[in-house]
Amino acid sequence: MNSRRWVIFAVSFGIFIGTYDIAAIAVVLPRILKIWHPSPLALTLLTASTFVGMIAGSLAAGILADRWGRRVVLLLDFAAYGLAATVSAMAPDLSFLIISRLIVGIGIGADYAVVFPYLVEYLPVPGRGKVMAWALWAANFGMLVAYAMGALTLSSPNGWRIPLGLGALLVVPLLWFRRSLPESLLWQKHRTRSLAQTLDTFRRQRLWKPVMWSSVIWFSYQVSDQGLSLFLPLMLVTMFNSTVAIAAWHSVLVKAVTIPAALLTVVTIERWGRRPLQILGFWGRGLSLVILSFVLLLPLANPFSLAREPMIAWALLALAYATGAWGPDKTTVITAAEQASTEVRASSQAIAEASGRFGGLLGVIGYSLLSSTYGAPAGILFFGAMAILGAVLSQVTLPETKGLLPLSTPDLLTPALSDDVSPSSQH
Repeated sequence: MNSRRWVIFAVSFGIFIGTYDIAAIAVVLPRILKIWHPSPLALTLLTASTFVGMIAGSLAAGILADRWGRRVVLLLDFAAYGLAATVSAMAPDLSFLIISRLIVGIGIGADYAVVFPYLVEYLPVPGRGKVMAWALWAANFGMLVAYAMGALTLSSPNGWRIPLGLGALLVVPLLWFRRSLPESLLWQKHRTRSLAQTLDTFRRQRLWKPVMWSSVIWFSYQVSDQGLSLFLPLMLVTMFNSTVAIAAWHSVLVKAVTIPAALLTVVTIERWGRRPLQILGFWGRGLSLVILSFVLLLPLANPFSLAREPMIAWALLALAYATGAWGPDKTTVITAAEQASTEVRASSQAIAEASGRFGGLLGVIGYSLLSSTYGAPAGILFFGAMAILGAVLSQVTLPETKGLLPLSTPDLLTPALSDDVSPSSQH
């Protein structure tokens, strides 16, 4: 296999596992509710534990990757994940499951904080967005496989353990693939030596403002994205009074639309740029979810009550997933790394990543509280409103990052040096 493609595959496989795992806990959640009957507090701890871990993991990994290198973090994060995923699959009670999911989140958050800075520094500028969109395409397959695994296994009493255990098994080939990852040459040339140097770099290069806006926008997207990912099967069970297994299959159908939508991102991201895709995707998701919430609120006596039939709701959910996958699902992840300089690229990505996970945490808690108090439409309306907020903020603050060089000290690093550290020079 071509060495550059091998590196991209090794990185993308980790993205696949991380998104698979987040969806896997969503799939098994209805079964866990029936087995252990957790209190509202315990349910909140379970659903939030992975996101809390991701916040901690991303922040720690960003600092470590800028100080000690990208490669070591990309190996250690999934080693920790593999052990925790094994424990979660064998958890004897809810407490073990919550703690193991917290550590699982640390591993996933650490990987997302480092993968994209690594790719920005590894890939040549022309076509960089397209390759990263390919890598993120793996995320859509991860969730789809998780939903399918749930549909195949949840009919048996302990079948919920299988989707969680599969993530642990997948770590073995991942670590084998990543063992030969090259270290970033840009990082080797421009590594930070201390936390004080990292903070000084942020100050000198005035990075706080772009990092802040990237973080807020990522936050607004993850509210709906992680909330939908975690609650989609349970949402379908609640809205349509279906079984857990049938809801899992319905989730597969809804989620399947993200595959061609994400492929459309690959085709358009270098032609159109990051900014228009992000704005259009946010508007598409936000409006779809707002309309769905009002459709579900229509009284049964209303002549339009037929709109409450499952196919209408599935279509709107599918549209929300598709427009998100086409734009902000990819662009919010990569623009922070593309705007930052090498000395603090991982730290900048980590801040934006942690903010996104805070958004995911808010989405989970917000939907739980709103849906339990006012019903599922209230939670869906909340998701839609946050997506519309992301559209407005992207319109006002987001620069176009297509074609930006991965510079380290802009006054010294020239395009010629950027060519020197392209992947072709590393092999």
